Amino acid sequence: MKANFFYNRKLIGDVLLVIINNDLPMTHYENHDDITLIYSHNELIGINIFNISEVIKFKAEGRITLPSKTLIDVINDKIASFNVGKIDYVEKTGFTIGRILSVQEHPESDHLHLLKVDIGSEILDIVCGARNVKENMLVVVATIGTMMMDGTTIVKGNLLGEESYGMCCSPKELGLNIEYPPHHLLELEEGKVKVGEDFFSLQLN
Repeated sequence: MKANFFYNRKLIGDVLLVIINNDLPMTHYENHDDITLIYSHNELIGINIFNISEVIKFKAEGRITLPSKTLIDVINDKIASFNVGKIDYVEKTGFTIGRILSVQEHPESDHLHLLKVDIGSEILDIVCGARNVKENMLVVVATIGTMMMDGTTIVKGNLLGEESYGMCCSPKELGLNIEYPPHHLLELEEGKVKVGEDFFSLQLN
């Protein structure tokens, strides 16, 4: 089973959230010591693992993109006795390299922009308020359905009458601990990335 992983001790305590399907409603759950199995009818949609820091430590808080084999092994060891199958991570994080093809001012706003962004598989209409947007810029796009670092999920939006099908990301929104001007998108370097590639997969190479 493919899953996303989220850990924020300040927000929810020492609990690792294993999110298998965030679209289905929870109908019931089963508690087993430090494990809670969450179901939508007969389908397992999530697992909460309590006191996770007793077996593995996390340096960062938020969504865990491309988790280590050690973490996957810990999870599968803990759920092995429940006969629910094995957990693996989602290889495509949803954070995709895109190129801004055009920039127009939003007709109802003095700071929003209407972008057309090529992500390789399609061209997205995205509303963006960043200060450094420009044509031909390489950026990271969180596509619809992507889980962000704070646990929220990107959905189709409507900003002052204009539909938006994703979000161009700043370093903070990507969980990157780097100094960068506020309200600026992370600008990627030409020749180092390709449109359509997964941003976090590139970080491993």
